[in-house]
Amino acid sequence: MNKQVISVPEIKTIGPYSQAVRAGGLVFVSGQPGVDPATGLAHGEFAVQARQVFVNLETVLRAGGSRLDLVVNTTVLITDLENFPIVNRLFAEFFPNDPPARMTMQVPLPHRLLISIGCVAAVGE
Repeated sequence: MNKQVISVPEIKTIGPYSQAVRAGGLVFVSGQPGVDPATGLAHGEFAVQARQVFVNLETVLRAGGSRLDLVVNTTVLITDLENFPIVNRLFAEFFPNDPPARMTMQVPLPHRLLISIGCVAAVGE
């Protein structure tokens, strides 16, 4: 099986990991933080950070030969479950048809992050 590491230089990682790995017709995307690639900073408001997560996720998926409508599974990490309704609204917006499977957990996150989303997606045709 071939394995290809996917890297999007404008979205900086916060540790020693690959942003995504493409293998076996799938793209495995690491948790994407809500960091603005232009500034390298995470906005302090959850909704702004969460929207940026989806933008970053879409960018990494495209680099890996996939797209949001091909996502089959997501893992959502949030620091406060009170923000879960915002996550639901954004999922409905970014996955309007046949949303992926999802697991959501409340966890502490580093670097003032409030949310991180990773996913598995099929490679596009």
